[in-house]
Amino acid sequence: MKARLVLKNSEAKVLECIRQFRPISRAHIAVKTGLSKPVVSQAVERLIREGIVRESKKGKSTLRGGKRPTLLEFNPNWKFLVGIDVGGSKIRAAITDLDGNMKHEIERKIHRIRSVDDLVDQISSLLTDMKCHNYELLGIGVGVPGTCDRNTGKVRYIPAFDLRDVPLKKILETKFNVPVFVENDVTLNALGEMWKGAAKGLRNVLLVALGTGTGAGLILNGTLYTGARGMAGEIGYLVTDWSAEKDVEYRFGRLERWFSGYTFEQFLKERRIRSTLNQVFEKLESHTDFNEFFDVACEHLALAIANALCLLDPDVVVLSGGIGYNQYDKILAKIEPIVSKTVPAEILEHVQFKRAELAELGVVMGAVCYVQKELFVI
Repeated sequence: MKARLVLKNSEAKVLECIRQFRPISRAHIAVKTGLSKPVVSQAVERLIREGIVRESKKGKSTLRGGKRPTLLEFNPNWKFLVGIDVGGSKIRAAITDLDGNMKHEIERKIHRIRSVDDLVDQISSLLTDMKCHNYELLGIGVGVPGTCDRNTGKVRYIPAFDLRDVPLKKILETKFNVPVFVENDVTLNALGEMWKGAAKGLRNVLLVALGTGTGAGLILNGTLYTGARGMAGEIGYLVTDWSAEKDVEYRFGRLERWFSGYTFEQFLKERRIRSTLNQVFEKLESHTDFNEFFDVACEHLALAIANALCLLDPDVVVLSGGIGYNQYDKILAKIEPIVSKTVPAEILEHVQFKRAELAELGVVMGAVCYVQKELFVI
């Protein structure tokens, strides 16, 4: 595998400062970081030598005159990143520069996946078609719809494909010879929204993904929170009515039994409603039975979110996923009154509710961001 660039703490601080305040002079870097001028100069020399930073233009002289300072810029094309979103029915990938600007994007339907080889083959095919070999890659980030061990990069379980203990990181690193990082897709979605989307500038984020299934991504104090074993955020397993659920067996989580795309599709199927789920949502008021079912589903979702608000005290709740994004207004109108009744005003008054801004690119952008956080600074 290609050697990773190891930066000293001082070099990382300088690089982070340049990325945030570019263009910036060496003197201003010293002021903002608290590092001495000689230490800043040494760090800048190393970063320029590596090609991560470049001198751009002359700044303005001080009021006392003197030599105009040379300003420094971050080089976003130093290396490139790949983000991959493995969904239940689609797989999407993109190549970006270090600022997250898209260079190439591709999406296709997933052919039936029955084995680890099937999964790896479909990921590899996408990366080959994007001509990744034409780019100097820093690393690859992969979001999967399952639980992951972030220390080993092994995927514990992907329910959609019924795959267990998949050493995806090891396989892809061997195949592409660059660092690979694997994480739950909803967790990466939260990171993407914090970096480039609805939660930008906020440090405590609860992202609730409402699609075929129901999950959550957590960011606490600006850092991804995945729990002791990488399983935090499984909001779909929250219990919102034990009296109605204690004797019920369900393959997925108990909240998902009430609110999920899968549950909604089953409702339509059982009642022989031939309209698609999107069509039913478009004319929700005319589908009385489904509208009543949706009311109940939103009550359970509201209680789950209310519990999470009281526990986590986030800055923002971002609704994402195919249903969360496309039916945001309908969902919010139904859950807000319940959340208001159950969450203390002193907590709720500081919480924003937002629709995800990155839509279908949320996981990909989160994957790109994740690689940088693990290998670089961002």
